[in-house]
Amino acid sequence: MIKTVFFDLDGVIIDSEPVHAKAKKITMDEFGIAYPDSVFDEFIGQTDEDFFKYVSAELDARRHFFELLLQRKNELFTDLLPEMKLVSGFPFFYRKVKDRGLKTVLVSSTSTYTLGLIDRYFNITHLFDLLVTEKDTVYHKPHPAPYLKALETLPASIESTVVIEDSPGGILSAKRAGCKVFALATSFKPEKLAEADKVFGSYTELSGEFEFA
Repeated sequence: MIKTVFFDLDGVIIDSEPVHAKAKKITMDEFGIAYPDSVFDEFIGQTDEDFFKYVSAELDARRHFFELLLQRKNELFTDLLPEMKLVSGFPFFYRKVKDRGLKTVLVSSTSTYTLGLIDRYFNITHLFDLLVTEKDTVYHKPHPAPYLKALETLPASIESTVVIEDSPGGILSAKRAGCKVFALATSFKPEKLAEADKVFGSYTELSGEFEFA
């Protein structure tokens, strides 16, 4: 019996990956850093700090400090926030989850800075019984630490918890923590999410699994 639902943020609640990618691309273009398009998908679900540490060490011939790149990305992300939307179907699904009396936790690798910006537009953090973000663990997705932290802090049992994720790294994080994972194919094609227990094309499909439809 499901008693708790853990939600990732990007691609699960907020359709933010295109905005994050756009801000990263502009940042690297401004600093003259060449990059393969695949690098953005490779870091979906991981922190911006990890992304720019990789960029600085592996892609940037001039080795700019990653903090400088991250600062510029955050500035651009702020400017681009009006382009962001909620993932289609999330409000209906979340309302039904709470109507059932289920506990909800936001488990994301996003920074408190970024989450604060997003919350100005969507006012979502107050909806959750617990928030676990980048500051709450030393290790981040795909490490299991964020989900283990959520399970311990709420507290919640693995047997009665379902995780909703959208990326291979996020799925791996949740599975390593022992959780059951439902994946939404919002950021990746379904075949990339095969490690999840079930994959859904939309919240409409996922609502059927919960018998919300």
